[in-house]
Amino acid sequence: MANNLVVLNDSVVHDLLISLPKDDIIKFQHALEDSLIEFTVGEESKYQPTPDFVNRPTGQKTLFRTFSSPDAVGTKIVVTPAPVKDASGKTVNPPLNGVLALCDATGRPTGLLNAGEVTGYRTTLCALIPWMWRRRTEEVVVFGAGKQGLWHTRLALALRGDEIKNITIVNRSAARAQALVEQVTEENQKYWKSSATLNVLDPSQSDYEQRLDALLSTADTVFCTVGSTTPLFLLKSILGEGSRSRLPFVGAIGSWQPDMIELDPEMLQHAATRGDAYNPRGAGGSILVDDLEECLVKSGEVIQSGLKAEQIMQVGEILSLKRENKSTESLESWLGEGFVVYKGIGVSVTDLAAGNAILELAKTRNVGVSIPNL
Repeated sequence: MANNLVVLNDSVVHDLLISLPKDDIIKFQHALEDSLIEFTVGEESKYQPTPDFVNRPTGQKTLFRTFSSPDAVGTKIVVTPAPVKDASGKTVNPPLNGVLALCDATGRPTGLLNAGEVTGYRTTLCALIPWMWRRRTEEVVVFGAGKQGLWHTRLALALRGDEIKNITIVNRSAARAQALVEQVTEENQKYWKSSATLNVLDPSQSDYEQRLDALLSTADTVFCTVGSTTPLFLLKSILGEGSRSRLPFVGAIGSWQPDMIELDPEMLQHAATRGDAYNPRGAGGSILVDDLEECLVKSGEVIQSGLKAEQIMQVGEILSLKRENKSTESLESWLGEGFVVYKGIGVSVTDLAAGNAILELAKTRNVGVSIPNL
């Protein structure tokens, strides 16, 4: 059995993940946290090849990500297809597709997974690590209605649905946002049973900008999941004139190339220079990232903000401090109630951790196709 290759298609992976109870989701998240700690403060970053991507003239984007650990190795290929025209002639972006291939330490193939759901779930669950440290999250705004926006909405309800009052989806296509709301509403009734209200902000409304500013000015949490080339909103939209007493958490994971940008660079600069923020290396504040080196060269908003490495903290660094009981009161206050901006670009070892966790779930539930002695 140890030499079997387990093949999991997209629907099997989806069914495994959507039905996980809260305790199992947290267990899964802890596995991702372990991998981030090993990557950030351990030795694992030395053994991870640099991810690469290819952009074709058609608009197709392909990400190649390879990873290793003492116990396993693997690779992931994710394709963002070129935009296409729908039946009405509008340009739409098809969902991403790809494959995650895993081997044990000896090179024997152990898993072959459709990467669509894996990537959406792993990216969201990593992005929600710092969000879990927030003390209030009653009002949530999600930019984007694709796979990442869907999983952000699902996992927010699964993990903190008893605290959330409203989730508003903001998307270029209001119809797609409404479809997400209808889907998650049905799933919520089956799995999470949160009393939160799900809403859509329609960008075609004449007063859209005013409505968006009003929404952002009272949001506790803003999740950005859009592969955009311009900021989704400005700093002043979320902080106003600086009079907010209840400061928000902003997380962004949708843009992952130097020419992509979801967040206003001024927002990152502001977060890194606030006097009431936290920086273990001196005065001022910080932003949070998953991978410092990659964000400095591949995150459009980090590049355009001009932030230096000493103005950036990695989530794995904070996780390590918490695990070793070395966190400080000022750090906990900032993480829980301060203005926190998180930028995630993806860490290879979290794909490995997620893939192996899903394989264990598949074996426990006896699902998937098993190929012996490949």
